[in-house]
Amino acid sequence: MAKPISYTLILAFLLAVIVFPVDAKPDTTIVVTTLSVLQDYVQQIGREHVTVTSLISGLENGHSYALKPSDILAVRQAHMFVTIGAGLEVWAKQLVESAQNSTLEVVVTSKGISLLRNTGSIHTKGGKHTFGNPHIWLDPENAKSMIRQITTRLIKLDRANRRDYLANQAEYLRELDTLQADIKRRVKKLPDRRFISHHPAWPYFARRFGFKIVGNIIEHSGAEPSAKHLSTLVQQIKKTGIKVIVSEPQLNQKIPRILSDETGARVVTLTAMPGALPGTNTYTSMLRFNVSTLLETLSP
Repeated sequence: MAKPISYTLILAFLLAVIVFPVDAKPDTTIVVTTLSVLQDYVQQIGREHVTVTSLISGLENGHSYALKPSDILAVRQAHMFVTIGAGLEVWAKQLVESAQNSTLEVVVTSKGISLLRNTGSIHTKGGKHTFGNPHIWLDPENAKSMIRQITTRLIKLDRANRRDYLANQAEYLRELDTLQADIKRRVKKLPDRRFISHHPAWPYFARRFGFKIVGNIIEHSGAEPSAKHLSTLVQQIKKTGIKVIVSEPQLNQKIPRILSDETGARVVTLTAMPGALPGTNTYTSMLRFNVSTLLETLSP
């Protein structure tokens, strides 16, 4: 559960309101997103008609992000706030309430998307399993649904530029379709598509492109793996000949390195968030990077 905002934080926020105005282009729709992937979606659709910032750049932990006074100010001055939902940003509701922006358009992009369960990343609330895996954007078909929702809300706020938003959306969706087809063609040639995942961010990605996640180092968000679980993974890797362990740049690399030393499997670093690694500044470049890295590592 998110921690209540302290009086110190509120005071810092009030000072920020006085001192730090939002650096927005004139006559644009001001959008704040929780994650950099959402920032990229908004930028691709809104282009010159939006000023968009992300609270999380890519290297922070979206599950346990600590709010800052500048976040409250940004949302207070925004026209639109875009989130994933699905239990990922447990702090987002508190942020919206603290910003006290009565005209804010809040977009929860997981709306209407079927969440995968039993993937090792079920998010909980009050001790009960209430959410599925929230890493929906790693499947481009889910991304297309999220993009359409963003486009609809931008048009609601700025009907004067409706034609531009729709044209940009159509162009972007075509780009995603072309990219998907290319990735599937490349992956299809790969005989062994199995890997161990450090953090269970990859089931949507694996399902879409034909990879197989054999196991996860971290079974549940926020829980360290037990010695028994790690021993089971070592035995599984040795028995099945798994060659690759997929980690992410924001995660502690100690355990993947231990597993690699024990089994000979190679640790590779992918990213679930644009901008977290060189050459991944956009959603599409991130997908290309991840697939190319996996193909290079898994190829015979």
